[in-house]
Amino acid sequence: MMFNEKIKPPLVLTLICIITCGLLVAAYQATYVDNTGVITEKLEAGLAELYGSADGFEMLRDGDGGILTYNGVDSVLSDGTNTAFEITANGYSTGGLHVLVGIDENGSVGGVSILTIGETPGLGTRVQDKSFLDQFKGVNKSMISSDGEEEPVKAKAVWVSGSKIDELKYENEMSGGGSSGFTLDAVSGATFSSKGMYSAVRTALDAYDEMNSKAGEDNG
Repeated sequence: MMFNEKIKPPLVLTLICIITCGLLVAAYQATYVDNTGVITEKLEAGLAELYGSADGFEMLRDGDGGILTYNGVDSVLSDGTNTAFEITANGYSTGGLHVLVGIDENGSVGGVSILTIGETPGLGTRVQDKSFLDQFKGVNKSMISSDGEEEPVKAKAVWVSGSKIDELKYENEMSGGGSSGFTLDAVSGATFSSKGMYSAVRTALDAYDEMNSKAGEDNG
C-alpha cells in the first residue's frame, strides 16, 4: 500500500506531462504557418523602388523546395522578366550593407535599393545616395572585374572638401580606370562601404550568370 502511494503520484504527473506535450505538439502542427520564402514588407519596398511595384514577384526556390540562394545571395526574387538579388555584404561594418540588386533581362544592373545600412553615419551611409548608386545602372558582367580581382577605384571629388580636389583630379587622371570598363567612384572617407557596394553588385551579376547557365543546362 505504501509502495503504491509513493509510485502513483509521479506516474500520474508523468502521464499528465506526456498528454500535455502531445496536445501542444498537435496544436502547433495545426496552427503552424511556414513564413520562409515570404516576401517581407522591406523586400516589397525595395522592389517598388527598383521596379515601381512588387506585383508579380515571387521568391524563387531550389529543387528541394528551399529558398534559392547563391554564394553571397540571401534570396532571389523574379517576376519572370526582371530578377532581384537580396544580398548582405560587408562594408566598414560586418554585414553593414543589406541591399537588393535588380538585374534586367539583358543581364545589366537596373538599380540598387538599400534595405538596411549599418555603416558609419555621415560617411559610409553616403553610399545610399542616389548619385552614388546610379553609377551601377547599366553595368553588366563583362564590365566588372571577376571575383577575387581588385576593383578599380577612383575617388569622387564631389564627396570631399575643396582643398583636396586638385589632388584627387591628379589621382583620377593617373588611375585611368580599370581594364574591365567600369571604374568605381568611391565616396571619399568611406572606401570600405563603397567597395562593399561594388562587391554586392558583382555578387548579383555572378549569381545571375550562374542562374542562367543552370537554366540553359536544364533546357539543353
